[in-house]
This record gives sequence, C-alpha cells and structure tokens, in this order.
Amino acid sequence: MQDILDLLMSNKLYMGIAVIVVVGLMIFLLKKVFKLFMILLFVVLAYGVFIYVTEDDPMGAIKGKLSPAMEKLDDATQDLQKEALDKVIEEVDKQLKNAGTK
Repeated sequence: MQDILDLLMSNKLYMGIAVIVVVGLMIFLLKKVFKLFMILLFVVLAYGVFIYVTEDDPMGAIKGKLSPAMEKLDDATQDLQKEALDKVIEEVDKQLKNAGTK
C-alpha cells in the first residue's frame, strides 16, 4: 500500500488522475445520499398527509402516541434530573460563597 502511495505522490500525472477519481467517487456518493434523503423526506411527508387526511384530530393522535413514551422517558430520567439539579444548586452555593469572601 505504501508503494502505491509513493508512486502516486511522486508523479503529478498519477496524482491528477487520482484526484479526478476521488472527486468522481465523492459526487457519486453524494448523489446517492441526496436521493436517499429525498426518498426519506417524501415518505415522512406522505405519512404526515395520510395522518392529516384520515384522522379527525391529527395532533391529538400524534400526542396520544407520544405521551406514553414521554412519560416512560421522564420516569426513566427522574433520578438524573434530580442529580443534575442538586449539582447545579451546590455549584451556585459555592460560587455565592466564593463571591461573598472576596
């Protein structure tokens, strides 16, 4: 592998060809990623239109599906929230004490 890199780096013609090949590959890959993104965007929009057309209350349906998940997430992170709040309170107390001593 090192021999190939040395050969490419030593000759400007080979370096130019390698740059053209790399740019071509990058354009090819970016086109594929863009197409994938556009397909995904179309699917999400189509699902949103489907929900909007078929439901009497689309926002209510979405909130109804998200509420249980949000409650589970809130329950799971309750301890982390308390710990973070305690750390913030301790840090503020330390800074206030330090400011009062100066």
